[in-house]
Amino acid sequence: MTEVAADTVPCRLCTTLVARDATVCPSCGVKDPWIPNEPSINPRVIRLAMWGGGIVFVGLLLFASGLMMFGPRAEQADERDHRPPGTASEAHDSR
Repeated sequence: MTEVAADTVPCRLCTTLVARDATVCPSCGVKDPWIPNEPSINPRVIRLAMWGGGIVFVGLLLFASGLMMFGPRAEQADERDHRPPGTASEAHDSR
């Protein structure tokens, strides 16, 4: 049986065994032949960010649906006029 030393890992390109602290693979010459499998960010932080984003998204959806259901509505075309009431009535009287 072949025993693998604890401080050697396979190269990511040519799969030759190299030391963990090697900066270049002696066989193929690739830089950083070993990349750790450990995540760079704590998984709890990622999970917290995902839950927080989901809660904010659901809150925005509820707010938007509330505005659409209970917001002001224009029922007739003349109610959509945004001019002050005094100017709108004067325009109709001048004809």
